Amino acid sequence: MKRALVAISLPAILALGIIYEYLGGTGMKCVFYEYTGFFCPGCGSGRAVQALFHGQFLRAVRYNILLPLLGLPSFAGLIHEYLRIVFPGWKLKPLRISDFWLRVIIIVLTGFWILRNIPAFYFLAPL
Repeated sequence: MKRALVAISLPAILALGIIYEYLGGTGMKCVFYEYTGFFCPGCGSGRAVQALFHGQFLRAVRYNILLPLLGLPSFAGLIHEYLRIVFPGWKLKPLRISDFWLRVIIIVLTGFWILRNIPAFYFLAPL
């Protein structure tokens, strides 16, 4: 049952994303930004995904530099885990992330969050 749900979920999400893009979707507003006026680490990610969908890597970097840098490897990991669960006969090993790299990612996200809200680092803000 779990395998069937996973097998259906990723294609369904991708199909909905393609339909949303086809219908002219513009992403969603950041609730954190709406209430605080500060950018969160994810601000601009929706537009960055749209830019990547259209093959515009530099535009995606401009909207949110972390999405292409951390999001694409994360998406590759998601695909790996999807294939591991849906096709158990392939004998793929589960992905693991070490404590060291988890800490590095948390530090990078926190630093990015702080820096993109400092006027001197305006180039990190999603425009």
